[in-house]
Amino acid sequence: MAQPMGPQEYTEPLNKAFDDMREGIDRAVAKFNGLVDKVKQWAWLLGAATLAWIKNNLDTAREALELLVEKAKYATQHQTPVTSLILTSFMWVNQVKTPVSDLSFQSTEPADEEMAKWTGDAAMSYNLKAGKQRAAIDETVIKTEFVSQWLFNIAKANVDFAVELAHVITKFAGHVADAFVEAAGVVTIPWAVDTLGDAAGMLLESGLNHLISIGERFVDALGNVRDLGSQVGDHSRLPGGTWPEAVRG
Repeated sequence: MAQPMGPQEYTEPLNKAFDDMREGIDRAVAKFNGLVDKVKQWAWLLGAATLAWIKNNLDTAREALELLVEKAKYATQHQTPVTSLILTSFMWVNQVKTPVSDLSFQSTEPADEEMAKWTGDAAMSYNLKAGKQRAAIDETVIKTEFVSQWLFNIAKANVDFAVELAHVITKFAGHVADAFVEAAGVVTIPWAVDTLGDAAGMLLESGLNHLISIGERFVDALGNVRDLGSQVGDHSRLPGGTWPEAVRG
């Protein structure tokens, strides 16, 4: 039998994504600076027109790199809160939903077989109160699942964003590293920089658009806060938002 998924199924990819981000950014920055140094080294042989063209492509690459650094920094600042969301979502299931749901059957199961013979007003009153208790238990289970799922959807959108951002950064760092290697001399520098500029342009146009679509899913998940309020605000089985009294005195 397959083991049920736990929070590590999501925290591990999240943590790996952030490790990949940091590694990719460090690599991209180092190789980009190295590429700029190569251009400066051979600038005296490149000519003004070629230098202006190279600068234009380097500016495109720098713009993409700075944008990725900014997004990686922002995402890293939220690594701990996202991890907490994942853990809290599973806690709602494991520490609230599961133990409470275990009470549903117990709440109406007679402790003694002789109680099945119980009749009259007292028995009717007991069954009525027991029914309300079970309804409250079942409603709590429903609300718990809803809250857990709401938290999880937000967390998953964040995980998807981090994984995709790490992928974009790693891919771009590879392009920068390739350009650094290919710019071995004055002849290959323009070609290497041109290739990098094209890659940066494509990144800004397509890769980041995908990140935006993931971000929109995150906003949609947050937008469901109305549904959360509606679910929690439904007191039909929890009068006044509290547990129905079984005994008054």
